[in-house]
Amino acid sequence: MKAGFYLDLIRTIFQAVDDEGKLRHRVVAFTSATSGEGVSYVVNLIARELATQTQRRVLVVDAGVFQTLRLDDSGVISRHCEETEIENLLTLSMASAVSAGQTSRLAAIAMAPAVSEWDRVPEYRDDCLTALRWNFDYILIDCPSPSVSSDMGTVAALADGVAIVVKAAQTRRGQIQRLQQLIETAGGTLLGFVLNQRRYPVPGWLYRRL
Repeated sequence: MKAGFYLDLIRTIFQAVDDEGKLRHRVVAFTSATSGEGVSYVVNLIARELATQTQRRVLVVDAGVFQTLRLDDSGVISRHCEETEIENLLTLSMASAVSAGQTSRLAAIAMAPAVSEWDRVPEYRDDCLTALRWNFDYILIDCPSPSVSSDMGTVAALADGVAIVVKAAQTRRGQIQRLQQLIETAGGTLLGFVLNQRRYPVPGWLYRRL
């Protein structure tokens, strides 16, 4: 990715506003058609620049968190987010989610709810993301390829939109099309594509002049 590319991406995706002047996309999931296309790299790069350029609170979340976490209290969930060396940038990892999830399940057992918490999984996911929205201005979800995890099906409908990371000269058109269909079937909104590791070879005519 070129130096100015991620800044354009931030302006296009995260700073786009609707007719009422409200931000359209505060929660964006990033995924890829196959593994090894650099999703985590792209997410972390954009998150760092977003936190630095906007001075707003930014959170990077592992997609698996929404399969594990059952916390819906904005004050509690924020305590499980970890600070980074970048000001305003925090992360919520699977390790933190597992710890938080165990705590919340113990609390649920102690309260002896009439309905099993497992029957409320979709509702818990929505509540969890709502709590995160209260704490952060922007949330970037690092989602693995559907070829290795089912997280994409869960996250697509929760996020404001989904961006597909495409590694240059690797991903096939059919794979991208199938992923796009999966996102739409899951109720998600495709925002576009991020081309990663594009090479800029020196043209032959210019190379001969060097």
